[in-house]
Amino acid sequence: MATSTAAGPSPIESVRLVERFERREAGFAFTATSLPGHLIHLVVAGEVEQTCNGRRQRLLPGSVVWYHEDEWVEGRVLRAPWIYYSVNFSAPTLSPPDFGQRLIPGRTKLRPVFERLLGAWRASPSWERDCLCQSHLLALVAGIGAHPADHPAGTPVGKLWWEIEAWARLHIDRTRSLAELSSAFHRSPNTVARACRAAVGLPPMKRLKEIRLSLARGLVRFSDLNMTEISGRVGYPRVHEFSRDYRKAYGLPPTADRAAR
Repeated sequence: MATSTAAGPSPIESVRLVERFERREAGFAFTATSLPGHLIHLVVAGEVEQTCNGRRQRLLPGSVVWYHEDEWVEGRVLRAPWIYYSVNFSAPTLSPPDFGQRLIPGRTKLRPVFERLLGAWRASPSWERDCLCQSHLLALVAGIGAHPADHPAGTPVGKLWWEIEAWARLHIDRTRSLAELSSAFHRSPNTVARACRAAVGLPPMKRLKEIRLSLARGLVRFSDLNMTEISGRVGYPRVHEFSRDYRKAYGLPPTADRAAR
């Protein structure tokens, strides 16, 4: 007899915005922050160069960009018109892709999915419209394929960790202890540690170090900041400690990584 595993609940809590945007001026420069929650763009025309999380990105037709919780973006339109679809949604138990997988090329086949989502979003408010928005958004997220197969599944208890992580990213220039995280969110250290493991499969301090070093690597490889400036930006008061942890994570010190780019 064939067996099957029941599907879990939808991670989508609410859809906040679906829109199609167009910029017709080549050379248009922009600075912005993404919206709270998850924000996904699909480029369908034009070309843009931008920097996000210390990483330089070139957006071409078919590029998907995934943002999470108010990330700072700077960019310029290289080829107009720049046309892209955008969806902003709340999904507290859905982990964002790792920094290195936030730009996903070659997803032109997702355009019809985005168009169906936009059509549902623009319909008159109703229960059916809400169901269709959820359905099309889930198809979009599944079609992006940005998460590795072994990525821990989101759970309700993990929602707390994503709130903590979003807060920690806003204060990434300071190292936080587990006690500080617990105090800031009025939870016990055990509760915070359990939430982090449920969300990403790691202890809290290891996860925060991973985020700091991932952001640092983008700055090392794609910015002109010196190592003292970079170490300070990601919460290392001493450069030698930053260099030690960087080498342990990536196999070579930051100066050598920059030279090899």
